Amino acid sequence: MNREKPAESRASLGRRLRIIAQDGFGLGATLFEPRQPARATVVINGATAVPASYYSRFAEHLASSGYRVLSYDYRGVGASRPLNLRGFPASMSDWAELDARSVLDYAKQSHGAEPLVLVGHSFGGQLLGLLDDARDVTGAVLVGAQLGYYGHWPLFGRMKLGFVWNVMLPTLTRSFGYLPGAAGIGEDLPKGVAEQWARWCSHPDYLMSEHPAARRRFARFDKPTLFYSMSDDDFAPEGAVSQFLGALSSAPLEHRRVIPAELGVDAVGHFGFFHPRFTDTLWREVRWFIDDLAAGKQHFRPKRGRAPWNIDDEDVALDLAYGRA
Repeated sequence: MNREKPAESRASLGRRLRIIAQDGFGLGATLFEPRQPARATVVINGATAVPASYYSRFAEHLASSGYRVLSYDYRGVGASRPLNLRGFPASMSDWAELDARSVLDYAKQSHGAEPLVLVGHSFGGQLLGLLDDARDVTGAVLVGAQLGYYGHWPLFGRMKLGFVWNVMLPTLTRSFGYLPGAAGIGEDLPKGVAEQWARWCSHPDYLMSEHPAARRRFARFDKPTLFYSMSDDDFAPEGAVSQFLGALSSAPLEHRRVIPAELGVDAVGHFGFFHPRFTDTLWREVRWFIDDLAAGKQHFRPKRGRAPWNIDDEDVALDLAYGRA
């Protein structure tokens, strides 16, 4: 694909706002506006235990390229965190059915005449199976999305994750009333979120064990999708990614396998994609994809490619630290 880099105008640094969820809870969000008329609206659905501020440089880049970008925090995290997490009622189902749905409704109602693109990182991509109205979007960019049943990991990884979900997590949530991020998961998480996450990860059907309709929603999602998996992503082994792609069976999808050496870097992992070191590589591909969606074109050829996985299940903590540096 040979395209000239468009001239970029400086985007605003983002305007803070509150989006009221369907149950009345106020979600912290940031709207990044381009200087010129927006060609599309992009909604960023973040990963579990990752604050929306982590995606701000990526959002600013897209806004500088002419797109309106909306990022937000799920309840209990970042700008949507209450003063005290102990006893705060929240679940991953709430993140989908109350938070993500309300943000998507806000974007459609406020900017409904524009193409609407979802960027989903990890859990943010899984939301395609939890939202009835996900098909209302023009297209999706998914990064590190997977169905995270711990049985997809190699033996040693399964042993460690089994300990995390069945011993460490229940002990910490009972002791603190929430899951402390200091345990190595990122941000602090509400107790109900952490416990539901553990149940999903312990079941072969993952989120579909509690949301059987998700299987149908995944299968009927039929919008152009650019999907990224990383060869060194310790949070998304091959089986977890393959199960996700199998569920997303109707989408015209291009699977881009990211191999760090081909980008001239040592690692990308689960979180590194959103680091500005990839402005002229990975981010540029995303921009081209959204350009085509905004123009009503599709230049990529849908394909579900394969490439080697190189996952060391001992390096999850290093992946976390590297990607968020």
